[in-house]
Amino acid sequence: MYRLVLSGFILLMSFESAFANPNPIEDPRCGAMGWSFGMGPIPIAYPRVVDLSPGGDLAYISSRLAGAMASEAELSGVFLVRPESLIPQGPVVTWFSEAAFDYEGWRRIGAWLVIVGEMSAKPQGIHLVLSAYLTEEGQILRVKSSEGLVPVNQVETFGRNYVKSLLLCVTGLHDSEHTRIAFARRAAPGKPKKIYVVEIGKEEVVQVSPGETLAILPSWAPGGKVAWTDYRSGNPDLWIDGELFSNFQGQNSGAAFSPDGKTVALTVAPEGNPNIWLLDAKTSKEVARLTDTERTVDTNPTWSPDGKQIAFVSDRSGKPQIYVMNSDGSNQRLLPLPGTYNTSPDWSPDGGKIAYQSRGDKAYFSVWVYDVATGEASPITKGPWNDESPSWSPDGRKLVFTSTRDKKQRLYLMNRDGSGVRPLFKGKSSDKSEDFTPAWERFW
Repeated sequence: MYRLVLSGFILLMSFESAFANPNPIEDPRCGAMGWSFGMGPIPIAYPRVVDLSPGGDLAYISSRLAGAMASEAELSGVFLVRPESLIPQGPVVTWFSEAAFDYEGWRRIGAWLVIVGEMSAKPQGIHLVLSAYLTEEGQILRVKSSEGLVPVNQVETFGRNYVKSLLLCVTGLHDSEHTRIAFARRAAPGKPKKIYVVEIGKEEVVQVSPGETLAILPSWAPGGKVAWTDYRSGNPDLWIDGELFSNFQGQNSGAAFSPDGKTVALTVAPEGNPNIWLLDAKTSKEVARLTDTERTVDTNPTWSPDGKQIAFVSDRSGKPQIYVMNSDGSNQRLLPLPGTYNTSPDWSPDGGKIAYQSRGDKAYFSVWVYDVATGEASPITKGPWNDESPSWSPDGRKLVFTSTRDKKQRLYLMNRDGSGVRPLFKGKSSDKSEDFTPAWERFW
């Protein structure tokens, strides 16, 4: 049975809402419940919402609210929602009485937490009361802003925000909403790629690379700035928020800023062969040449979150493979990955995983994850299409990647285990546009 240690206390936690109770109490133990990614998903019941209107007039709205909360829980990558049909057996079921709630029954069917809502109609809107029952403890996990008088068109948003605050309380992780993803987009065949940024939860994209010249390979720099390789001078130079940073002859690409923000690992090729150099993040002056080969290509650096190691791609073995080295360039070693074509590594924020793309026997790329502790690698996507360029969310719960599963190359999101795949943009994209090399925002 799944269990987190919550003995002997009732939690109160919050999210912002214009309709919330203004006098909540926040329990200081939220975020310190012993949860970690290694525990796997937390099983919860499909949310139950009780329509308290005399004639059952709110049945449709209550169903929509339950579905919205279930969807938000699934998208979290932390909660595992049990089937809606799965409920305790017995002659009497009391959903919303704290004293009579069937904690044991829900625990027997494998639900660690049960979200229950009460809904009634008022002249000013819908009165909602949401509660979370901890079946192991036999207690309610009370969360501030769980009750409110809500306009009809805001009911689902209220429920989603409630689930987000439960997530924050249980895991200590903020939702990825309002973080940003930078990516390259080609508006139509024959058009140059340009760099865009989109905020999670919104459809509006903002072009950040100026003009009509080719711009590729975006990444994030300290201060929320976007770096990319730009061809406006005729040479692939590195620009950061519209200002020239590095213009070594030949190549300046794949910028990866160190976790402390002081240096940047960059692929440069002033002498012909691409190598990875370390530059000062403020002055762009050379600090060290991490790789120095004459006949091979070394590229695509990504830092471990503690700043001690860098993963990168090299064809020194004859085919593109992923290597790891110390941050000073020493101890370069090949990762024991299956396959002969492995590229685009991205180190997870918790340091435990490296996501990358691998080409299989049928020439399709898929996203794989390498476990740093065990040395095991496994695919998390698979299909007769190309899934490429994975990038971790700042909290490590999700990945953004490109996929051709819809014929054109688009941006998709998924949970860290490969579940919950969905398009980043809910609306229909242009039939001609394609997206490339996403980079999820990093924080310094």
